[in-house]
Amino acid sequence: MKIAVLGCGTVGSGVVDILDKKPCLMEKSAGEEIGVKYILDIRDFSGSPYASRIVNDIDIIAEDPEIGVVVETMGGVEPAFTFCKKCLEKGKSVVSSNKALVAAKAQELFAAAKESNASFMFEASVCGGIPVIRTMFSSLSANKILSFHGILNGTTNFILTKMIDEKMSFDTALKIAQEKGYAEKDPTADVDGIDAARKTAILSSIAYGHHFFEDEIHTEGIRGVTLEDAAYADSYNCRIKLLGKADSRNNGKIGAIVCPFFVGNDSMISGVNGVYNAISITGDSIGDVLLYGQGAGKEATASAVVGDVMECVRLKKNEKHYFWENHEDGIVEDYLEYETALYVRGYAKNPGDSLINIREAFGGVKVLERKGAPGNEIAFITPVMKEKELREILSDLKDFASASVIRVL
Repeated sequence: MKIAVLGCGTVGSGVVDILDKKPCLMEKSAGEEIGVKYILDIRDFSGSPYASRIVNDIDIIAEDPEIGVVVETMGGVEPAFTFCKKCLEKGKSVVSSNKALVAAKAQELFAAAKESNASFMFEASVCGGIPVIRTMFSSLSANKILSFHGILNGTTNFILTKMIDEKMSFDTALKIAQEKGYAEKDPTADVDGIDAARKTAILSSIAYGHHFFEDEIHTEGIRGVTLEDAAYADSYNCRIKLLGKADSRNNGKIGAIVCPFFVGNDSMISGVNGVYNAISITGDSIGDVLLYGQGAGKEATASAVVGDVMECVRLKKNEKHYFWENHEDGIVEDYLEYETALYVRGYAKNPGDSLINIREAFGGVKVLERKGAPGNEIAFITPVMKEKELREILSDLKDFASASVIRVL
């Protein structure tokens, strides 16, 4: 089967390399030879092995009857959406690594795929090379997904690991992440949690059967996490991780949030460091399942894309139709209704008196300590209650100014 690749950046070139270098493995696994006929890109790649396959017009690909599968690695919503929809309407299956596209336009692409009996697959859009989407759609399909939580962004995990293990400031760790190519020149999508929110929206859509939009999910990044917070987490036998988290509520709604958490060192997620990702899924029949691996990078992500390509080739006209229902207004519960404990760090003019007031206001707290803390600094863990109640108590405290508030998993 002939395929086309849209975009020849890091992931796209990785896909081409795998298919070019492993034809025997591809044929053995998929049942027939898979070859890249076209690469769509605005560059011409003069002198490179790709040059003869570069095209600049999507219609060349859409109208070629030899093309059975189109791989989209362009990123962004447009023109990726227009190109993918056009190819699906022509009966070509589409494989995408584009989380922004899936989070925004999956419903329309599902419909186009079903109409033409093609497939729209997107394993690489969440957690790179970790097969979380196929696992949730297929292997865990006999389960009601009760909850999931995970490290869904390798860049922020790398930064937090540097801060915690090497006592680096956020700015220094970010600079190293950029130098290593883990973070973009503009790191906003990673460090502000946007990337993780898109992935949480996709996983929530799979787990709970309705389309979730990223802007429904309360999202906080890691810019405000400090070395002081990391030290207090260590004193509480925890590490700080940026997590995407969702669960089904007793009232029929879904709780979904992306933010830093204190994660206990007895959790396997706590030990996932560097650019690695991990996700813990709880099903009503299977219990807890943990998936772990490289969540980004050329080879890992390209591996997941090629896996979807091979699945499309094997299925051919018995295409697999991934699907979830349309968006349902009001399905996401207000995050302030979630029950949680909070880590709070702040300052008081009279720490002794302030601590008495804090204990009385919350009905008891766990006071934390760290080496080198200034005399007017107070840090504590609240009891578990609805977050809106905790925030109200915190806002009413006299002679205490909070500097950091982080949820406790």
